[in-house]
This record gives sequence, structure tokens and C-alpha cells, in this order.
Amino acid sequence: MGMTNEQYKGMLLDQLEVWQEVKELAAKANDKAVEDKADQQIAKINEKMKF
Repeated sequence: MGMTNEQYKGMLLDQLEVWQEVKELAAKANDKAVEDKADQQIAKINEKMKF
């Protein structure tokens, strides 16, 4: 049995929160490479949430 839309969206929101925290930590550490990767992942998650 698969996930419901609500379960999937909840999982994406959890991932989004984690990547936003990673981005904040990278910004504090002045690590542009990690910050860029976090931005990419955040954009992917936001795109997946458009359903």
C-alpha cells in the first residue's frame, strides 16, 4: 500500500525543514557550496509540493 497525499506532503515538509536548517548552518559557517546544495534541494522539494 502506498502513501496518501497527506503523508507524502508531510514527508516533504519534514525534508524541507531539515534543508532549511542546513542552509542556515551553512550560511553561518560561510560555506557557499553547502548553501548552494541546500538551495537546490529546497527548490526540488518546493516543486514536488505543487500538487
